[in-house]
Amino acid sequence: MPKIYYVVHSNGGITGGQKMAVRHVETLRDLGFDAYVYVANQPPGRLSHRAPLARGHIAPGSVVVIPDDSADVMQQCAGKSWRTVVFAQNPYYMAANGLDGIDLLAHSHPLVFMTVGARFVATLRRLYPAAEIEFVRCFADERAFRPGLAKQPLIALTPRKRRTEAMAIAALFRRLHPHQKGFDWAQVANASESETAEAFGRSAVFLSLSRLESVGMTTLEAMASGCLCAGFTGIGGLEYATEANGFWVPEDDCEAAADALAEACDLVAAGGPELARRIEAGYETARQWSYAAFREQLEEAWMRLAPDARLQPSPLDS
Repeated sequence: MPKIYYVVHSNGGITGGQKMAVRHVETLRDLGFDAYVYVANQPPGRLSHRAPLARGHIAPGSVVVIPDDSADVMQQCAGKSWRTVVFAQNPYYMAANGLDGIDLLAHSHPLVFMTVGARFVATLRRLYPAAEIEFVRCFADERAFRPGLAKQPLIALTPRKRRTEAMAIAALFRRLHPHQKGFDWAQVANASESETAEAFGRSAVFLSLSRLESVGMTTLEAMASGCLCAGFTGIGGLEYATEANGFWVPEDDCEAAADALAEACDLVAAGGPELARRIEAGYETARQWSYAAFREQLEEAWMRLAPDARLQPSPLDS
């Protein structure tokens, strides 16, 4: 029986893409598939999970799921007797680091992609018209991300991808909107998923600092946590950003982001039906990117890709 291996390159921490690979494996195990996280260097950290880890030999006939930006892994897989799937999670990182490796892989394997967003599907169709593409949405995990018991006048933010912009927006916000002194900042950095969920759950507002995203999962997690969102879409967020669910501004426009943030804080301070309507629009958006929907799509995709890797129609670890 073949095994499914999701290759994860980690320095001991966890990125959104690595987290999604781990959740794929964990869910596949729950669905009865013989799946593993293949540790290329260090095990991913700061994430509670049940996915089994593997190293070393990969048997012929196995299915190896490769990061879209890892040309080295693609080179190692080229010519091997494994089935390969490229896990396409970010079109920008893939274009910068992965296209040559994918071309090399295509010489010895039929190209198969699994991707997380509809916009990325369209990009892959342009780049590789003959490839097989499975669309399995990423998700804002409703099992972890939900509102806290009482919202506080806090602005949550995850500045990793836009540290300069975060500082600029905060300074402009203080100078241009001094009446917002009642709001404090809840900066989330180097945090575990549970710590992030706790911060989002108690924060009333989320400053979206998305940048070069395929989707922008962190902002969806903030919506699921009941935060009123303002800021950048990171391009990928255009899949779900609307006038109803956030205060969105053009990429890199920090002054506009400071103004949008102040508008969101004004609405939180005022309360009432308009705030309730916008928060509900965020919940509804997050529900469209739920774990429940992801689980169904993942099962359907792998029943097409490798039904022979399913050992039983029930949790493998029960």
